[in-house]
Amino acid sequence: MRSDRIKPDKWILMLFIGIVATLSLMVYFFSPLLDGILMGVAFSYVAKPIKKKLDTKMNKNVSSLIATLIILVPVSILLFYGIFQGIMQAANIITHQKEFQDQIIDILKDSGLSEYYIKQIESFIPNILSFISKNILQMSAIDLTFKIISFVMNFFISMVVCFYALADGDTFIKKSLRIIPDEYRTKFGNFIEEVDNVFLGLWFGNFAVAVLIGIASIPFFLAFNIPYTALLSGLIFLAALIPVFAEWMVLIPVTIYIALQSVHAAIWFIVLGAIFLYILPELILRPYLLSYTSRIHPLIILLSFIGGGMVAGVTGFFLAPMIAGLVTAIYNIYTR
Repeated sequence: MRSDRIKPDKWILMLFIGIVATLSLMVYFFSPLLDGILMGVAFSYVAKPIKKKLDTKMNKNVSSLIATLIILVPVSILLFYGIFQGIMQAANIITHQKEFQDQIIDILKDSGLSEYYIKQIESFIPNILSFISKNILQMSAIDLTFKIISFVMNFFISMVVCFYALADGDTFIKKSLRIIPDEYRTKFGNFIEEVDNVFLGLWFGNFAVAVLIGIASIPFFLAFNIPYTALLSGLIFLAALIPVFAEWMVLIPVTIYIALQSVHAAIWFIVLGAIFLYILPELILRPYLLSYTSRIHPLIILLSFIGGGMVAGVTGFFLAPMIAGLVTAIYNIYTR
């Protein structure tokens, strides 16, 4: 009797150790590609409802491919266009420092600043621009190039991971459950199903939040007569979806554009934009909407997205909420 009770416990311990060891090796070898893997998993949950709709009409591989393309083609267009524009603007500042300096002086004159202070600022501007150009932009060019190449590679990997997660994810889970002893298989299967539901609510909800922020930015840009409103709202959507860009990377260049026409309008734009396109969505909209869709507490969602992004960048932005979702699934299973 005693040995019968011990054997399942030993089996569970050995299984746990084996899983941890395998995952540790995978994380070690796949760590350079971890961003792409995590993004691919997150995107697969965004595309999963589309794939389920298409499964009734076509082969699972075809439906997985179409669902992946529907989600990732628009995202990739916005992403690579944003990177391209960022590089072009940085190069423009380096090669047109004199024109940029003259524009700053004109803004200060239009704002009514004293001529004495304008001359003082004018004497410092060339040194500041030269320092930024030589010590920040040019010195980091090689590092920036490697980072861009790494991210582009990871983004394409996320497309592949998204496709295979949609096409073979369910089959892989069903086959993996066969190694679980019969007495634990049902309970473990319920746990996997709970994790799947939590992750679906988490990442589909995150995508919905990004769409809402992008739509909300359209009347905001129109109110200030900003050109390319559709493109800018798309970049705001992308900034809310993937933390490669941030909302301020869109708002600040637009603020500078507005300041060339009116300093007061630029101040209103950056203040209102920070409140309605960044602070309120990140602190209120995202936590509460994702809490409703994933059943994770709003505070945990807030801390995991912000803390994860601050600690580990793109990896942390996706990994920390997944860990929170995993813990929530465990809690839901054992408190039913």
